[in-house]
Amino acid sequence: MNLLVSYDWLKEYVSLKETPEEFATRISLSGPSVEKIFPQGEDLKNIVVGKVLKLEPHPQADKLQLVTVDIGKHPLAKEGRGDLRLVCGGINLYESQLVAVALIGAKVRWHGQGDPIVLEAAEIRGIKSEGMICAADEIGLGEAFPAPEKEILDLQLDPSLSPLFEKGRTGSGVKPGAPLADLLGLSGDVVMDVEVTSNRPDCMGMIGIALEASAIMKRPFIWKIPKMPKAGGKGGVSVIIDAKTACSRYMGARITGVKVKQSPWWLKRRLMSAGIRPINNLVDITNYVMLEIGQPMHVFDTAKLKAPAIHIRFARAGEKIQALDSKTYELNDKILVIADTKDPIAIAGVMGGEQTGADANTTDIVLEAATFDPVIVRKGSRKLLLQSDSQLRFEKGLSQMAPPAAMARAIELVLKLAGGKLAGAPVDAMPKAYKPAKYSISVDEVNALIGIEVKRTEMVAILKRLGFEVSGTAKVINVTVPYWRDHDIESGRDLVEEIARVIGYSKIPSVVPIALAPRESDQEIQWENRLKDFFKAAGYTEIYSYSFVSKDLLKKACFDPEALLKVQNPLSTDLEVMRPSLIPQMLEALASNQERESSLRLFEASRIYVRKDVVRGTSDVGRSWKDLPDEVPQVCISLMDKKLQEPWKHIKGLFEHLLDNYGVQEVHWKRVTRDPLWHPGRTAQAFVKDELIATVGEIHPSMQEKFKLDSSVGAIELELRNFEKVARLQKSYVPPQPFPPSKRDLAIIVAQDVEFRDIQVAIQKADERIQDVEWFDTYTGKGMPAGKKSVAMHLTIGSKDKTLDSNEIDGVVNDAILACKEKFKAEVRA
Repeated sequence: MNLLVSYDWLKEYVSLKETPEEFATRISLSGPSVEKIFPQGEDLKNIVVGKVLKLEPHPQADKLQLVTVDIGKHPLAKEGRGDLRLVCGGINLYESQLVAVALIGAKVRWHGQGDPIVLEAAEIRGIKSEGMICAADEIGLGEAFPAPEKEILDLQLDPSLSPLFEKGRTGSGVKPGAPLADLLGLSGDVVMDVEVTSNRPDCMGMIGIALEASAIMKRPFIWKIPKMPKAGGKGGVSVIIDAKTACSRYMGARITGVKVKQSPWWLKRRLMSAGIRPINNLVDITNYVMLEIGQPMHVFDTAKLKAPAIHIRFARAGEKIQALDSKTYELNDKILVIADTKDPIAIAGVMGGEQTGADANTTDIVLEAATFDPVIVRKGSRKLLLQSDSQLRFEKGLSQMAPPAAMARAIELVLKLAGGKLAGAPVDAMPKAYKPAKYSISVDEVNALIGIEVKRTEMVAILKRLGFEVSGTAKVINVTVPYWRDHDIESGRDLVEEIARVIGYSKIPSVVPIALAPRESDQEIQWENRLKDFFKAAGYTEIYSYSFVSKDLLKKACFDPEALLKVQNPLSTDLEVMRPSLIPQMLEALASNQERESSLRLFEASRIYVRKDVVRGTSDVGRSWKDLPDEVPQVCISLMDKKLQEPWKHIKGLFEHLLDNYGVQEVHWKRVTRDPLWHPGRTAQAFVKDELIATVGEIHPSMQEKFKLDSSVGAIELELRNFEKVARLQKSYVPPQPFPPSKRDLAIIVAQDVEFRDIQVAIQKADERIQDVEWFDTYTGKGMPAGKKSVAMHLTIGSKDKTLDSNEIDGVVNDAILACKEKFKAEVRA
């Protein structure tokens, strides 16, 4: 997952002096990768603080007012006096009010709707207006400052902004004309889009990123873990963990006398920088702690519980819960829930219940911080098709020791921002004591694996900066893993990786490894690359598609849904089965691009997936592998050109060029007659020694219609494993014939079931002077006896010793005719 990190916020935890760009470059080389940097306050350019000086009714509109505002020494102010006359329809305007004024060139959304537009001077009902007094949603701040329709943003009276005006509501502490971005603390800040790999759940919070930055940049970590407040009693809430293997720790704290209201701007700003919408101070605090420490939390309204008692158990069959997304979910006994004495009140690790959530009337709450089994959370989430920010963290694996810091921080913020009193010490239920992981590595092993010489003192310093406890001897380092890395560090080899990445992979010299004999998979990759180069050189473009496909796509292509490899936990219905062929996705690619190009020449080299009990095959010729399911490497090539009437002929020429290029000989063909993907009269399969090499021809007209293709499609389905067995990389020299050969045409009538390949073999065996037999026509029309067909072919006849005369050539032809009569009871067609 990715985390949005405010650089200003990050500097509250670690002392950083680098520019955001310098920081992003350095940390990306050794830790989480920074993918993008977004400057803050850019959307508020040319929006300033204005002070209302005078209000007058608009002479031509009852619902509009003429407002004179002071914008200081801004260049757009009239004659240096600092005032500007605007037309405004806001219903909450008053003199001396501080407002957000968008000047010419600012980007605004009219009434908070549509895309941003650049503001220009306008004449409104005959009065020129050179700016705009804005509502919050018109400048992208509607989520932070919700207000009734037609109310402009009142900078002084908004409760979340009141701490910014230290000298009272007169606003004398804020100068008119000051950029709004400066007032809101957005100027100069950037938000970094940081990629966090799934093995690093500790970096899914600001503290984790700060610890990484401290270790990599060698900067002091300045944040102090809050201490749990002291309180007597048992906390006013009981916790019972019934599912002890699914919940390793659960903490609950009850706070009475709280007041739900808007969060202060600093808290809203932090949430919004991370892409989370502010709701109210209680919910915002739990989200803030999740973003800060990486530990998800939840808040329950105690009055809505059957009793101040929490049970962690598996759901009972048929139980339902209405989650915070307002949807009702039916549960089963594999889904872990948080419950009161009767009903589920949250889906553990995924989402809380709407019925017990905090609202404007809440005065008594229970805070929750827990750790759940990541596999159970993930399976429950997939079963319900429900995701959340909490679930994304829990399913990666959070430490059993993370909840105390999160609970202490949340209590601290609730007491500060919502008031109230802690009703006793928080309850801490932990079925099994925590044991930190310990590993040992030798100094020699570290240097051997990294490939450079690193001093022991540097190894120890790096591990300590990362939070590891280190001891040992001169040759051996003993390490205790900090709790926040207990789902990541699994052996001493992981510690070597930690040392190497902090040093910097760029500082480790590149060494070409000793060549090893290629594995079978390596050979397949080499052949894939060769064929990719071949088809690219022929003018074809490579495409990439997912190995997962939808059942609907395969049904359209006439595949049996029961014969497919199904994904047990698909991410969506579009990715629920493994593809048994590359052709359906190739047809989709042609359909989606046919409006852009009149000629499409595409190919894909990838794998298909086949079940063990299913025989693969196109047409009457079957293919099977005993060790299925198997990943079968294939190359699919397609040609669709509106100017070509018969693209299958061009695609066959491409295939013959491929065979010639790789020296594939003795290819024989069998017609495809029974396959819904392929045209029955224009498709054949190429074999070498009974091994299927490829299916070559035209896609069935019904497929063309189903995929809404504008013209017919020629295609090749190349079997890579069989092709590489018969292909040759080294070409041998064959001297030209010293004497010119002669050509003769021969047409014979044979039974319908006689294959041309058998005729070809029989003729070539009849006389060694027959050098080649090439088919050019098959006829079954008018004048042909029932059950018969005419097969016409070119015979190439020659000798190594001399030029044959006509009588000798006729004799060779007679030998060919005699062989066909003896074997196939053939008749010569006149």
